[in-house]
Amino acid sequence: MIVYENLPIGGTHLPTSNDMLKILDIQDGNIEFKDHCVYHDEYKGEKSKFIEAKLTYTPMACVKCQAPNENYSLYRNGTQLSRITLPMAGIYPTYLLLKKQRFMCKSCKATFTAKTPVVKDHCFIANTVKGLILLKTTDAQSIKNIARDSSVSAPTVQRVINQEARKFQSYDRTLPANLSFDEFKYAKGQLAFEYIDAKAGEILDVLPSRDGRTVKSHFISHYSLRDRENVQTINRVGGK
Repeated sequence: MIVYENLPIGGTHLPTSNDMLKILDIQDGNIEFKDHCVYHDEYKGEKSKFIEAKLTYTPMACVKCQAPNENYSLYRNGTQLSRITLPMAGIYPTYLLLKKQRFMCKSCKATFTAKTPVVKDHCFIANTVKGLILLKTTDAQSIKNIARDSSVSAPTVQRVINQEARKFQSYDRTLPANLSFDEFKYAKGQLAFEYIDAKAGEILDVLPSRDGRTVKSHFISHYSLRDRENVQTINRVGGK
């Protein structure tokens, strides 16, 4: 059952958009709140707080073709609703129901959605929640407790921690521009994986398994993103 929060009446001024932005620690003046925008409802089996808002602005240019917005060449094309997890406001899990303005470009016919620094593209967890998770990791708290206090899952907490750790990770290896991937049988017919400097013919490393997760984890752990992106060709010379 939806229950709206009690709001003062009798001429008392209701919270403005600026007030809501300050309360929620949102640094985006393009997000608008209306009166009676806060209510309680059940979500995932527990009472939660929902806050309705709209994100809209006038874009300077098309994000697809970069055509400037002249003579109404970019026009509004409906909205897209996102449920964004916020830090708890009080004792209840808190969610921002954000209607993001969509636009259409007359030049290239592409559509795109308004962006906000509150959350990264294609993500539904506010950056402030990620900051809260990292702050809590400095205390002696379990991942389970951090997840509960942040209204997210334990795997999400671990993912946020891993992403932050990668920013400070140092790499002692570099990749050549041209690689060769090879697979070969070893103990009990199992397939191992090796990658080779295609130009020098030097084996760079051998992994005990060829499955995608093992290979991906190895390259992410030992080589920077820039180094991986500098690889120009990969030649697969063995296996099935």
